[in-house]
Amino acid sequence: MPSSEKQSVSGSSPQSLAIFGCENCRAQHLKCDRVTPTCGRCQTANRKCLRTGLRIREMKDKFTKTQKWVKTPRRLVFIDETKSVTNEALSHDSGVDEFEADNLASPPVSEDLGPQESLLSSVDRSSNATLAGGPKSPSDRFLLRSKPLDLCDPRQSFETSVPQRAGTNSILLNAIFALSARHMSHIRSDFDPFLFIKYHTECLSSLRPMHEHPENFSDENLFAATIILRVLEEMEAKHEGTNNHRYLRGIQLFVENSEEQLLPGSLNAASFWVGLRQEIYSAVMNHWRVRIKLVSSLVDPERNLTPTDDYTWANRAVVHCADVLNFCFKDNPSDVDEEYPTTPRAHRWDELNEWNKQWQELQPASYTPLFRQSARDGPFPEVWYHRSCHVIGVQHHLLAKLFLVCSNPRIPDPRLPSIYGQRRASERDLTDRVQSIVRTLCGIGLGNQWTPPGMFTACMAISAFGDRFHDRRDQQGMLDILKKTEKDHARPTEAVQHQMMRDWGWNDEATY
Repeated sequence: MPSSEKQSVSGSSPQSLAIFGCENCRAQHLKCDRVTPTCGRCQTANRKCLRTGLRIREMKDKFTKTQKWVKTPRRLVFIDETKSVTNEALSHDSGVDEFEADNLASPPVSEDLGPQESLLSSVDRSSNATLAGGPKSPSDRFLLRSKPLDLCDPRQSFETSVPQRAGTNSILLNAIFALSARHMSHIRSDFDPFLFIKYHTECLSSLRPMHEHPENFSDENLFAATIILRVLEEMEAKHEGTNNHRYLRGIQLFVENSEEQLLPGSLNAASFWVGLRQEIYSAVMNHWRVRIKLVSSLVDPERNLTPTDDYTWANRAVVHCADVLNFCFKDNPSDVDEEYPTTPRAHRWDELNEWNKQWQELQPASYTPLFRQSARDGPFPEVWYHRSCHVIGVQHHLLAKLFLVCSNPRIPDPRLPSIYGQRRASERDLTDRVQSIVRTLCGIGLGNQWTPPGMFTACMAISAFGDRFHDRRDQQGMLDILKKTEKDHARPTEAVQHQMMRDWGWNDEATY
């Protein structure tokens, strides 16, 4: 009989439904059938079905016609949404556990831990996200908080897409955990340093077999994981004694083997832009060409100067910087430019220099600094920007300008005899221009420490051109930037510090 389906197994009257789901289902964020006295899930698990003590009663009181109401705007803006306020508003009965409450709260600015602290900040916001292999412990949960790598990506792919993918991809998840653990062990003495080894080992054990098959080099998840591991590799250079660029070569292979999948707006494209900035950092620090393939479908559109959004304008400066580095650094000085083999070197320099000038002249009005002040108490000016893409764009433009200034083929060769002091005057002018640009780069980094890559770019400029400074105050200021970058962001700069001190003739390095 149809009615029998609504009766219990014992043949009694239909089972009643509770108003709320049981505590066990609510704690695990599972849908409860609300059957009393024992719900289906608890019956299957053979556990006691606990019911909430909440009761709903109808309020019969009525307000008088003269009741005065507080006027409120249609749209409310929550000013205070810190962890303490969120925890106070959310009770256990609300169905949100303590971990979720922590992540619903907005972290205070003072807790900014750098660009690699919390790539999974949005994993827990996905209602049905299930993390592969975790989180199983409070340590795992703490590692979920991190900032994205997509400084010039309007889609914020590493903040939105990567966490969702990590929920079902253990390689990506362990790469994120490894990076977060390594960074936290650097800035917090009470953090377990062996967590980094644990997650890194788990990631590599799964990643290595995947790299043995060429078809996997088109996998977006593996590409993103390799990008994250490259950041980790840069941080580990100090402890390994050398930067072996293992993951940098992996990035190059992904780009070479997945060019057809590098479509604008894809995760592969987002990974490419992060990888290109990593390549530029490596090229400047090691004085070599940008070795990643500059994919035409992504790069060529960025070599024009038509009006566009702020993020694209920043990426254009990044591409331009890569072009300039490839112009400056050659395995053999007589080598021709691979992309412009028939263009004379002086003419190619003119093209790059003109593009550099046009980028600055045509930049959007939004690229105007919020605040700019000449150097007063210190050696560097103070420059504030509104967005990370502004900082990255302007700094890569200035970095390219530095290398162009120093690679001008029309500058008198210092090996040739000087005519009427022409060479000496040219060298003084060159030094003044270099120092001015480096000071600006350092000022931008210090004035926008909320976006740590600004400090990284300042370190690049110091590494390449710091030897051109002779004033002790300038030198001390640059060393402070190098030291602060390593202390705050686990970016190894000790080798650069010692090289600068040797170049400046600081015999007693202990005084620093």
